[in-house]
Amino acid sequence: YKTLFSSISHEFRIPVATIMGASETLLNSSHPINIQSALFSEIFSASLRLNRLIENLLNMSRLESGMLSVRLDWCDINDVFNKVAEDLKDDLKPFKLSVFIPENMPLVKIDFGLIEQVLYNLLFNSTQYAPVASEINLTSAHENNELIMVVADKGPGFPESELKNVFSKFFRINGRKTGGLGLGLSIVKGFVEAHNGKITVENNKDGGSKFTIKIPSENPEINNLFLENE
Repeated sequence: YKTLFSSISHEFRIPVATIMGASETLLNSSHPINIQSALFSEIFSASLRLNRLIENLLNMSRLESGMLSVRLDWCDINDVFNKVAEDLKDDLKPFKLSVFIPENMPLVKIDFGLIEQVLYNLLFNSTQYAPVASEINLTSAHENNELIMVVADKGPGFPESELKNVFSKFFRINGRKTGGLGLGLSIVKGFVEAHNGKITVENNKDGGSKFTIKIPSENPEINNLFLENE
């Protein structure tokens, strides 16, 4: 409890201090437009960080309380990928995001919001550790009645001895920069398993990490789609 409380207090204090400092500066004196713009940008970035922390705490609470409800519907994976890329456009600017979706990719039956959060957490994680200007890959496929999604980057990867702990709550690798509560990957695993799916992680041979998600999703038939919508 002490470790958790200390971690939460530390992570919340940073964005709150940024918001308070920038706001106070704006309120107490006048500044040129470019300075005001920079301060507003600081406030916005800190607010996003604070929101991510709160969202992760709420999501973990939903998972552990058993209150998570999965609302499955037929979705176009293009829409999911585009939404996540748009939400993370500022974080992804320093990188080259490479997206591959097969032309014959069928609709998939998923909870759009939960899978969006899964991909958001994985991609955001890559932006925190991959080298600037490196490539981040987001791919999908549909094989053997399974939706397959892969997120890979050119970051430092994980120590082989720690791969088994990657999805544990509050997991962090010693010596790496902070920037969260260590809940993101645990939530990812919970959301994927709520779909009766599975997520695995491995280190790429040429560097970086690769997360592979497999979720059961039968190939939709037009007649079934019409019946479900009636």
